[in-house]
Amino acid sequence: MTHVTRSFHVAIALALALLAAPVSAQESLFAPDGGEVRYRAEFLERDVVADVPLVNHDGRYIVVHLAENRVFLFEGTEAIWSAPAGTGTGFRLDRGGEHRWKFDTPKGLMMVKRMEKDPIWQAPDWHFLESGRPVPAPNHPSRFIRGGMGNTALYLGDGIAIHGTERPELLLNPDPEARRVSHGCIRLTNEAARTLMHMVDVGTPVLIF
Repeated sequence: MTHVTRSFHVAIALALALLAAPVSAQESLFAPDGGEVRYRAEFLERDVVADVPLVNHDGRYIVVHLAENRVFLFEGTEAIWSAPAGTGTGFRLDRGGEHRWKFDTPKGLMMVKRMEKDPIWQAPDWHFLESGRPVPAPNHPSRFIRGGMGNTALYLGDGIAIHGTERPELLLNPDPEARRVSHGCIRLTNEAARTLMHMVDVGTPVLIF
């Protein structure tokens, strides 16, 4: 059975020590003239190797590092791929009654439950309340938004997914704090999300911390 090595807290301590080192300088993500964005969806900014696997699992596993706003794919103790990510803003939306949300990315051990190309996002109530619009019926056509999750989604359960985006520019800022842009999901560029989907399987563990 897949579980966090030794205990969740030990794994978090190891991961924090592993990923706390400063990120080495990279080529600018933006063109000097402010025009075309230069971006590699598949790269590691530094060697990342753990003393022991962060998750007790025979295959690959995903690590979402919230402080760095970055997704890593590990094999054993070594990160073999990574990409910048967008995560929850932490914003609170309160419209009274049951209409209260805090847009955090949850921490813990999850897993890829299913994967989908060209997903259609079923917008929750907050999507409408946030923009001052009336909330439609649960199955109203206005809730089903093509492209709202980019071209790829890896569903983790509890309404959380690693998915693409129609606004990749929000993920290309080199400052991790500027990439806190989601309502809780983990956003990647479409290219990175599709690459990750082809590198993992349903059942792949996902450690978020």
